[in-house]
Amino acid sequence: MVNGKNRPSLLPSLNRFCPPGQPLPMTVSLPEISAVSWSSFMTGTQPGEHGIFGFVDLKPGTCQLRFPDFRDLKAPTFFDELGRAGKRSVIINLPATYPARPINGVLISGFVALNLENAVYPRGYLPWLKRMGYQVDVDAGKGKDRKAEFLADLHNLLKTRKQVADVLWEKENWDLFMFTVTETDRLQHFLYDAWEDTSHPLHREFIHFYREVDQIVADFLERAAGREELEVVLLSDHGFGPIHSEVYLTPILKKYGFFSMESGETRNLARISPAARAFALDPSRIYVHQKHKYPNGRVSGDDYGKIRGELKQLFENYEVNGEKAIERVFLKEELYSGPQTAVAPDLVLLSKPGYDLKGGFEKERETGNSHFTGMHRHDNAFFACNRGPLAAQPQTIFAVKDVLIKLLRP
Repeated sequence: MVNGKNRPSLLPSLNRFCPPGQPLPMTVSLPEISAVSWSSFMTGTQPGEHGIFGFVDLKPGTCQLRFPDFRDLKAPTFFDELGRAGKRSVIINLPATYPARPINGVLISGFVALNLENAVYPRGYLPWLKRMGYQVDVDAGKGKDRKAEFLADLHNLLKTRKQVADVLWEKENWDLFMFTVTETDRLQHFLYDAWEDTSHPLHREFIHFYREVDQIVADFLERAAGREELEVVLLSDHGFGPIHSEVYLTPILKKYGFFSMESGETRNLARISPAARAFALDPSRIYVHQKHKYPNGRVSGDDYGKIRGELKQLFENYEVNGEKAIERVFLKEELYSGPQTAVAPDLVLLSKPGYDLKGGFEKERETGNSHFTGMHRHDNAFFACNRGPLAAQPQTIFAVKDVLIKLLRP
């Protein structure tokens, strides 16, 4: 294993750009996943206001899963507000913006996007993007057992995305230009061990990929340096770290008598038993099975608070191999406020570093490991800005929107 203080810098251009004291550590949303964090970034609000609580959610009044998208966002984005002020934005590969909708400028949605046709505004750019071979994302399935092919796809996608950005940088008359790199997320989920272990057969390839990312950073910084009026902001939507063990919440709920399915059903949450008192959704959300909220729910009145207390105690004391796996258990009112709080999870779990929480609906065991070697972190995202007083302002991702607005509307 590599001692962290002896590791080479993966992003030297970013380090050279940052003044003393930067980049700053920044906390992000809970759960610490891209759909929630990027929605919080672009709206400057928490999920109780913007309404995005995860990659999957429930259809209102049911236990049927659905995939929320950009149409479900309940708060205005910074590019909406800038557009109303006459400012044009070019937004490339921003997650949680599918399907693309009209903005004052250009929007190319990031993942999760079902197809490129509905990921582009204005649609006049669609034929050109297809000719470029532009894709929203790679086939993550290759990261399991076809890693060389997976890496090649990451290289090609990053190269094409940058070529598209180069054209739009020059062609569009923009006030705000945003370029999002999601390939590093894919790389670290499947190959974090290649970074940590210098003897890993793909260790050099991991570093090489980050060198490519750093060259893109350097190119954008060089362009910005040639235009005195430009301000530069860099950030991540979450941090990363190694996985020691995955923790599957549904088997835990089953073991302690909180969750059960109707006889013969194992894969359809809509068939949850009336006897179930709680259920879990990815990655770390717990819902109390309430009466009048869910079709088979039976929990009501004082039992709601009692069950939440029992769940909080269970997970605060849950251990893996003698070590507590949960840093903190949040009740929903501790995280969320606003008109969307009614549909929020009743509890959200923050794991200790190294314990990757999953809903685990189809799992039998409480813990295990999979093809993933890297996991998101809530506490080690970063923020950097070349404007003095504003550079030290954001301590959370929710504050970045105000920085962007101030930079463009001082």
